[in-house]
Amino acid sequence: MRSSVLVALSALGLVSATNFTIDIPSVSLTERSNWCTAQGNTCNTLCDNNPSANSCDPNTLDYSCLCQNGSAPGLQYYLQSMPTFICEEAYSECNAEYVGNAAAQSNCTTSIQDQCGSLDPNNYTAAAVVTTTSASSSAAGKSTGTASAATGSGTAPVTTTSSKAGAVPTAIGHGAAAVALGLFAYLL
Repeated sequence: MRSSVLVALSALGLVSATNFTIDIPSVSLTERSNWCTAQGNTCNTLCDNNPSANSCDPNTLDYSCLCQNGSAPGLQYYLQSMPTFICEEAYSECNAEYVGNAAAQSNCTTSIQDQCGSLDPNNYTAAAVVTTTSASSSAAGKSTGTASAATGSGTAPVTTTSSKAGAVPTAIGHGAAAVALGLFAYLL
């Protein structure tokens, strides 16, 4: 029984589909179960340990992975994911089919293996967002402001800053802040 698995690849808003056909029964049920376990772990990692859907059937290799925010992580780019296991198996089967034919095996590499995911999910870090807002200065030269932060564990935050009515942004480097404050003091 040959089964066809569609892996959608997207980058920069462009979508292309690569159809890898593998012989599912040729992969042992134990191996397919291991793939499903790894797939589930990768889904958990890429969804910050809080997926809304995370399932895998070792008999059919049907899987789902959906994060709480409704997005599906780019599993095809990561090792230890079902798209990569299927891609690697398709490459292996292609190579075995063309033993002794260097040109065909080279085609297996460029058309299949080069499409397999290579990013380590253990190196994934969620993008954290920190938002800082400075309110406008009052007539007496005092300013009020609020800051809120949302950070993921162990990540460097992405910072956005806004300022109104001449308030100095708070997310600038120390050297620039010293120059700005010195200039401000000189103007007073």
